[in-house]
Amino acid sequence: MRRIDVQAGTPVAPQEVRISPGLSTTVFFDARIRPEQLVLEGRERFQRFGVTEDHLVLVPSSTFREGERLRLEVRFHDGAVPERAVMVLVVDSARAERQVELYRQTRSAASYQQEVEELRSGVLRLERQVQQLQQQRSRPSECSRESLVADLGDEDSIAFRAWLPRKVSGDFVVLRATFLRLTTRWAALRLSLAATGANRGWTAAGAELTDARGRRLKSLPPWQAGPVDDGKNPIVILLDEPVFPGEGPGRYTLEMWNEGRKQTLKLEGLQPR
Repeated sequence: MRRIDVQAGTPVAPQEVRISPGLSTTVFFDARIRPEQLVLEGRERFQRFGVTEDHLVLVPSSTFREGERLRLEVRFHDGAVPERAVMVLVVDSARAERQVELYRQTRSAASYQQEVEELRSGVLRLERQVQQLQQQRSRPSECSRESLVADLGDEDSIAFRAWLPRKVSGDFVVLRATFLRLTTRWAALRLSLAATGANRGWTAAGAELTDARGRRLKSLPPWQAGPVDDGKNPIVILLDEPVFPGEGPGRYTLEMWNEGRKQTLKLEGLQPR
């Protein structure tokens, strides 16, 4: 039996669980989940599927291809943090995992108090940065971009909304997508990614965000502290728009590429959660 621990804090790439056609895999949960909110890619193709508040039973059918990857997401019942857990089921006929236990490590009250203090400090820093940005709004520059994102850090300390893509093209896992409103003119899209295969160490060189009508939104080149490393170096894209996406119901498409467009990432159906 394998144990998987899920805890709040720094995002990490989803754990992989190997499944095999014709063999059952049972996942036990130490906290009650919401069966009606479970999300499983290719659910209709499973030979057997059973779920309760404390366990999940899966028997893949022969229609699954070797190496196929399926996203599994469960939401917990009590509303504590973390509120959900994500795993990736990998079809492997030779190494099926028959039993898996998932344990959730909830956050303490002390950790929340510490986060509040950090957010207060972040707000003060960002207020200063916003004042600088407003002074430079007539001539957006590399300097203003660098000074702004330098203090964004890992905290969403201005008005923000979480975004969710409907489809991801490329060997990437979107750990978190956040839209931040900075001023009446400036906004930022912040992405935490995990890369697989040849995309490990990926660095964004360009980005383009378009709305549902194909209109391209004005933005500065993407910024990141270093190559993509399982969420440790988020990508920040500053948007120069009087009307911000993220405040309306529309869907957007974000495409990013590295130097020479050798490897690309495309998020389709991107919209506020």
